[in-house]
Amino acid sequence: MTTLLHASHEHHERLLPGVAQILETAELVGSVPCEELRPRVLAARDFVTGLLLPHMEAAERALWPALASVLSDPQAMAPMAREHAEIRTLCVELGRICDRHATPDAPFTPGDGLALRRILLRLHAILRVHLDEEEHYLNVLRRNLSEEETAELARDLEHATSIPM
Repeated sequence: MTTLLHASHEHHERLLPGVAQILETAELVGSVPCEELRPRVLAARDFVTGLLLPHMEAAERALWPALASVLSDPQAMAPMAREHAEIRTLCVELGRICDRHATPDAPFTPGDGLALRRILLRLHAILRVHLDEEEHYLNVLRRNLSEEETAELARDLEHATSIPM
């Protein structure tokens, strides 16, 4: 039986390379040709839509109600919800830039480069902190729920890790 912490760590291990790649891509903006940057930007978009957003949705469905209950506060997840909203906004902005520059005949302008760098750096920063916060919330659940309850949450998270990219 997979534990809640194991399921979460496994999924975070799948997310961390993509988060690191977002930072690497941000640092290349303005210093490499558009032809080299475009595939990296498109890969960042694919990561957020294919893995990150499904992870967030799984956490919202499976973990947040349990956390609100354990913490005896329906607003306990409000800070995490604000972060999820900001992540979604940044993902939409990244998608817009990708849609405008998906082909070689649509190079990034200097303004696009600045916007892209800002989006990627903010996304990376929020994600690094957010994933660490999730680890703390999981420890709260582990200490306050039964083995059966945490096993059920682990199964819900495992479902999220099975989503193909």
